[in-house]
Amino acid sequence: MERNALSEGGADERPLTVGDRVRVYGGYDMDPEWLAGGSGYTGSVAAFIPSQNDGVAAVVRFDEVIELREGSGSFAVLELGHTGATWSEDRPRLHVELCDFEPPPVRWQDRRRGAWVESHATYEILG
Repeated sequence: MERNALSEGGADERPLTVGDRVRVYGGYDMDPEWLAGGSGYTGSVAAFIPSQNDGVAAVVRFDEVIELREGSGSFAVLELGHTGATWSEDRPRLHVELCDFEPPPVRWQDRRRGAWVESHATYEILG
């Protein structure tokens, strides 16, 4: 798949790129259960794969194994939460799928699925 996500943002925005260090955080609730009291999870963008709809989803390899009630894993597939959203937006709304495997470059509908853990997360590029 692509090395970086398609950029449709403004001049001062940049697309998320494979290798970027990120912090994934936030959620629908004030104290999101999936964060287990922490401020988020850090990792690196490992790949971009086809999203459920048009566009691409980001695969993040976290620095640690995340253990939740819904499942555990060190990979997450991040899907943009709104039609028309881009990977160059500042803190877009994301759906988070936690995986105990590295997701292959196929749509969610056509592959083994991880645990869906959040519908309103976001990310920031570190460094």
